[in-house]
Amino acid sequence: MAESVELPSRLAILPFRNKVLLPGAIIRIRCTSPSSVKLVEQELWQREEKGLIGILPVRDAAAAAAASSDTVSVGPTLSQGKTRVGSDSSERSSKTQASTSSDNVKLDGKHQQEVFHWHNRGVAARALHLSRGVEKPSGRVTYIVVLEGLCRFNLHEFSTRGTYYSARISPLEMTKAELEQVEQDHDFVALSRKFKATAMELISVLEQKQKTGGKTKVLLETVPVHKLADIFVASFEISFEEQLSMLDSVDLKVRLSKATELVDRHLQSIRVAEKITQKVEGQLSKSQKEFLLRQQVNFPS
Repeated sequence: MAESVELPSRLAILPFRNKVLLPGAIIRIRCTSPSSVKLVEQELWQREEKGLIGILPVRDAAAAAAASSDTVSVGPTLSQGKTRVGSDSSERSSKTQASTSSDNVKLDGKHQQEVFHWHNRGVAARALHLSRGVEKPSGRVTYIVVLEGLCRFNLHEFSTRGTYYSARISPLEMTKAELEQVEQDHDFVALSRKFKATAMELISVLEQKQKTGGKTKVLLETVPVHKLADIFVASFEISFEEQLSMLDSVDLKVRLSKATELVDRHLQSIRVAEKITQKVEGQLSKSQKEFLLRQQVNFPS
């Protein structure tokens, strides 16, 4: 479980295309492009456990056309200047509006001629495991990286660091004092109880289905509820837009509400699947009995 971390004012940025890394989630990726390999070498491999990078969701132009305006446009040529992102970080609970920039940066490989749209919020991450490989016969260096999401951040300004991106950022997580104040809020307490009850129900159904022990339930008592919300949602197969919505849920009450809705939806889908399975098995059993009866009736004496 990720502990509190103090973020630097700038982070190297690794783009995630149509995917979101949430705090507390763990993901395994393979880096093959020259820019991502260079980023991993300089920001993670050489710094070992001290290395931090920023994971930023990115969507292609076609998908962004029908989406919200909380994106930064990025085109096909590398600008040596800086791309400023219009945002107001003082309002933590409100959605930050990002301006569309005319400055451009470059994406490697087959996507370098496409225009991409970066989300204006991301998650700082650290490497739990790094594995370096060399492809044959090309000799190309690749990395397998296991990343853990740590905390949300706001994007303020893009620049370049050699062949990869860097950004000026600010943390979006609450301070300890702010968190303690929120935890006294009656609405937050009620939402926390509802989320935990729904999560417990889901865990019980899954453990019964998979015949496993009760280790997962320990999380509900040992991990802060606002972190649990991210962890549970990260484990679901949900749309990119829903992932972004969860990432944007800086307000803890909003986050818990969204997480509870998604956990409940997952729970209901499991129950519906179980009912369908039971019905099918029942029909098969009935058909088998009828078949055996017909066989007995028609069996020659």
